[in-house]
Amino acid sequence: MKKDNPYKVPENYFENLGEQVKEKIKLEEMKLNEVEEKQPLIVQLRPYMWMAASIFVLVFAARIILTSSIDPEFKISSFGNEEIQTIAQVDSSEVDTNEIDLAFFEDLSEVTSDDIINYLSDSDIDTEILLANL
Repeated sequence: MKKDNPYKVPENYFENLGEQVKEKIKLEEMKLNEVEEKQPLIVQLRPYMWMAASIFVLVFAARIILTSSIDPEFKISSFGNEEIQTIAQVDSSEVDTNEIDLAFFEDLSEVTSDDIINYLSDSDIDTEILLANL
């Protein structure tokens, strides 16, 4: 085998290399800017629309899976509050439903977040029950 290198570098190649690379970069940037300016808005927003659609599908699927996988006995609606049960037992002809609603919401306006935290810690409600009713 010969030890001669058959390949040769053109004359003044490395002297002009930096300028040639800069010119090519400028040309590519100009082409990209022209392409971006010519694209309509819907094409530019397409990736964001796909992200929003995929998030919507994931949330919808999670909601369906979580609601179908939790037993109905763990739902909060099956655990009645004593006050609500006594109100439900009262004959509707004796008490106006608007008065019941106002009394119920007036009681709720006095509830603080500390009261809620204390109630949940005292009641020892499972996290599955809470998550089932979100």
